Amino acid sequence: MALAGYSAASVYGYSSARVKAMEAKLLDRSTMQNILNAKDPSTILSILFQTEYKKSISEYGGLNIKTELIDFALSKNLAENVGKLVTITPTTQRKITRALVGKWDLYNVRLALEAKDRRVGYDAISSQVIDYGPYNAAFIKEVLREETIEGMLAKFLINSPYVDILQGALETYRKSKSMVETVARMDELYYDALESVLLSLKNLHYESGMILKMDIDMKNVMMLLRAKKAALKFADVASSLIDRGSMDKKTLESIFNGSADVEAMVGQIKNFDLKEALAVYKTSKRMLAFEIGMRNTIFVTSLALLKHSILSYGTIVGYIYLKEIEIFTLRILIKAKFYGLSKEEIARLMVWRAE
Repeated sequence: MALAGYSAASVYGYSSARVKAMEAKLLDRSTMQNILNAKDPSTILSILFQTEYKKSISEYGGLNIKTELIDFALSKNLAENVGKLVTITPTTQRKITRALVGKWDLYNVRLALEAKDRRVGYDAISSQVIDYGPYNAAFIKEVLREETIEGMLAKFLINSPYVDILQGALETYRKSKSMVETVARMDELYYDALESVLLSLKNLHYESGMILKMDIDMKNVMMLLRAKKAALKFADVASSLIDRGSMDKKTLESIFNGSADVEAMVGQIKNFDLKEALAVYKTSKRMLAFEIGMRNTIFVTSLALLKHSILSYGTIVGYIYLKEIEIFTLRILIKAKFYGLSKEEIARLMVWRAE
């Protein structure tokens, strides 16, 4: 036991200390409540300016930042923090961390491809770009100058760490000319690549692997809920579902086909606590309520992981999800009116850590 403890300390001592320092900078409950109660975006900015977000906000104009650049500042903060995780991860496990944070690289790729498909320029998506990694803001702006989607994908492929994924996307687009199918293929290939990582992660730290499965479940459930609301059939979206969640496709199909409507389907989802989300949905009819509800479940699980997985890889995974959900929550609070949820509805849904 002593030897095992010594081994864990020697492997994870540095990374755990660094992650704990980063975790201390996450927003606490009182700060989130103040943001929720803020009267306007300017007040929210003033609050964030007293936190670690000051640096990112300052880069885009400080307290005089344009509203459309707030998302960009939040993304910059996310990128800087998750980017640190690769460097502080023990060397033998950096491949896992790179794979986990790689979704933000591919997020930028997808964002650019969808923009080209909609025939809009960089300015239309700039606030959503995550300025991080090989496909940072400057690269995305440059690649959007390509005339075709095939040309963009060819440029993304140059010296890419995601050759298989992007090559698969290129082949799919050439055959179908459908951006929906192309993006679905990217997601499928990304999670295929994560299969070995997921196995390694579960062997390394079981609870961390389960959080990743919850993330996959959330994506699948949201896709099926939207399909149910749009009166689509399971076959219409089956190919876009991601394998390797805790609910396999047969289970998802049974839940989908056995539900008359969105509300009935939510009642069959047992992996997440969606009671409050369902109550809000009945009033607002906004699907966002369910995503917030599922992210809250992941938040609570991640927080427990971070607090109880001392000297293990779990601290890294816990932080990844807590930081991502913090950014997600801030965006919801800042754009409450845009999303169509009232302050009262958001307050019912929002879960944040105790002080």
